[in-house]
Amino acid sequence: MFGALLLALFVIEHINGRFWLNDFRVYYGAGEALLNGAPLYGVAHGLDSGVFKYAPALALFYALFALLPYPIAASIQYTLIAIAFVDGSIRIDRLVREKLLVQRPAGYLPLFLTALVCVVHLHRELHLGNINMILLWLLVIALDQLLNGSRNAGAVLIGIAILAKPHFVVLLPLLVLFSKYRELGVSVGVVLLGMLLPSVFLGPTGNVEVHKAWFAAMAEHNSSLIYTGGEDYRSVNTIYSFVHRSVGKYFMEPNSLEAYTILGGIVLVFGAFLLWLKSWTTSNSSLFAMGYFLILALVPSITLTDTEHFLLSMPLVAYLIHHLVPIARTRWLVLLGIPVLFAYGGNWEDALGPFAAHMIHYGVLGIGNGLLILICGWVFARSNHSAAIASKA
Repeated sequence: MFGALLLALFVIEHINGRFWLNDFRVYYGAGEALLNGAPLYGVAHGLDSGVFKYAPALALFYALFALLPYPIAASIQYTLIAIAFVDGSIRIDRLVREKLLVQRPAGYLPLFLTALVCVVHLHRELHLGNINMILLWLLVIALDQLLNGSRNAGAVLIGIAILAKPHFVVLLPLLVLFSKYRELGVSVGVVLLGMLLPSVFLGPTGNVEVHKAWFAAMAEHNSSLIYTGGEDYRSVNTIYSFVHRSVGKYFMEPNSLEAYTILGGIVLVFGAFLLWLKSWTTSNSSLFAMGYFLILALVPSITLTDTEHFLLSMPLVAYLIHHLVPIARTRWLVLLGIPVLFAYGGNWEDALGPFAAHMIHYGVLGIGNGLLILICGWVFARSNHSAAIASKA
């Protein structure tokens, strides 16, 4: 059904003249720049704000798209996002059921509700032509491969995802925690190989220069992680902004040190939580899968991102929904879970009108995502603790 809806949206976007895919236009423009020997970084590709800030290797990949007329290339990008969503949804649902819920049978309702909660972010992803859903799809396949013994294949996909968006480097400590050193080596090797690959076309010196420009572009992009007002809401949903608004603003002006201190605290708490679970959990593969999903959901809350990046929390949405339907085990989960899902996926501007603007201004999406992480972590810990006690009885 969702495949048909995505096809209908594709047709409607063309009819209405809104098939723009402005984020994809940046990738496409970067690919063109690479083919023409033009600068990749510090210049606009497409829109005035269309500055490319990803690895040169990604521009190299999209140079293949730039060989095609833009409408055809954009249609391919849209199709890849649609395939990633449909197949990714099915894979996520299966992994949640098999690895986190003790072989729960498949059902259409949880799958439908997960897609419904995420549809706002999916629509924006399709409209902009970004790569978050494609990367989530690759990372879900990577997890599936790792859990089923295809260690090298899974590690290669993680490396590709990190190369595309370095945010995913946060997955590497998880590999260390679970003594997956071979997978760690393969992932890092893929990243290094991807950084060396442009040398074939640019030469060693050109490759060094283009990577310096990339690092500078990333530093500039992440220079302000705390929302301080205005119309640029990219940082409003970060944990840093929430903590500053709640506590920090009474003691200091927003600054990078505050943001990195908060990040350090998140790393310590998150690592301690996983180690605590690892000390008594009944299934290492189950804990690895949950840690993997929690880290993916954390990425948009600790980086400067747009709202469609919160598609990375889709596995946790599926996990929570499976605990709510067909019948929730506890009333408190219903009372907390439904508002959190609304905060995460309920920002329908056309339906909510001015209220949607308030949701954006106060970072309700980021708050909802943070609560989603906390609730799912708590439910998982509680479920596995009960299982551990039962196994010892």
